[in-house]
Amino acid sequence: MKNKMIDLHNALFAELESLQDEDSFRNEDGEIDNAKVELAIKRADKVTDVAGKIMELQRLQMDVVKMAFDNGISVKIPETLGIEDNTKKM
Repeated sequence: MKNKMIDLHNALFAELESLQDEDSFRNEDGEIDNAKVELAIKRADKVTDVAGKIMELQRLQMDVVKMAFDNGISVKIPETLGIEDNTKKM
């Protein structure tokens, strides 16, 4: 992961795909292994929690930049927002 929002997007979809892959939850006999299912669910919950925190941080950064722009303050847009033109000309 390269710590960009597109990477978070891709990681979340990869996690979703892994949850949909029933074969990854099967044991050697081909039966669903409940322990593997529970572990995958716990992992997905943790991934979702972390992703939510990252999204909250993104929203806060966007709100601060918007507030500054709305008040005529020139600010450098945080690189983490993924916006290439990092300055607003006044």
